Amino acid sequence: MKDDSDEAWKNFLNHVKAISFPSTVEKRPKKIQRRSQHPLKAFLNKVPLENVSRETFLEKNKVHGISRKKTRNAKVEKKLDLHGLTLKEAYQELSVFLWAASHQHLKVVLVITGKGQRSGSLDHEGVPRVTLKDAVPKWLQQPPLKALVGSWAKAPQEHGGEGALYIFLRTSPLELEL
Repeated sequence: MKDDSDEAWKNFLNHVKAISFPSTVEKRPKKIQRRSQHPLKAFLNKVPLENVSRETFLEKNKVHGISRKKTRNAKVEKKLDLHGLTLKEAYQELSVFLWAASHQHLKVVLVITGKGQRSGSLDHEGVPRVTLKDAVPKWLQQPPLKALVGSWAKAPQEHGGEGALYIFLRTSPLELEL
């Protein structure tokens, strides 16, 4: 019986074909990495800066429907300092801050953005840096923050001047279609 199984095994091996392997292994092609813009940066570049230029803040008597007299008399109810945050972190902080302020029925808040001293510099991709000073007004014009904000203006010098904004919240948030 052992002889029969040995013989069957040898017969089996004679009919088996060896698998041929290529002498070299082909490497998978590397994925092409696109240098796409960060979604937040892309959003900021698409949003027009209507009526929010630095010149508007400095030269016009009214900023987004708020007279300078009203900003001088405004009582700040809450502050948010965005110094040192990335655009993504700042947007998240600002969103949470404004929603909370709206739910607390606050009227005037102060958001400190900084003066944007690095605004002329370029990032690692050679694109001009977007500073918080430029980004925050754009965010305030777009949903969902647009629903909460009635208007905003440059803060007086004692509250940060060019590096800060008074944000006047709506008494009842708008219903916006997103």
